[in-house]
Amino acid sequence: MKSMHRIVVLSIVTLLAACESPGPKQGDSRTPALPKPVEVQRPLSPAYLRLLDEGQQQLKAGQIADAIATFERAQRIHADNARVYLALSQAYSKAGDRRASIAMAERGLLYCKETERCQALRKLAGS
Repeated sequence: MKSMHRIVVLSIVTLLAACESPGPKQGDSRTPALPKPVEVQRPLSPAYLRLLDEGQQQLKAGQIADAIATFERAQRIHADNARVYLALSQAYSKAGDRRASIAMAERGLLYCKETERCQALRKLAGS
């Protein structure tokens, strides 16, 4: 009876050991790689695009304060888009506010994904 009990216990231990997931090898201090997060890009709203166009027209017409106000409205819609920060940086630069221009360019670099736009933002940021 005692040997039967040992066989049953040994079988259970063996089965449980086989179910255990393999851990890192001894001496391997690396943590397992996590899957990369999926970046979901929400589409740009038509209102945002209209405001950017309107602000560009105002900037071309020399209405710098109006352009800045329009770009700030666009920023409230899509604060995570580099395009609006580029527009704001350019507008502040035309207004002679170098500090605000650099701040907007630096913030835009946080969201920048397109090479040309990133280069323009870096130039305005002074880096």
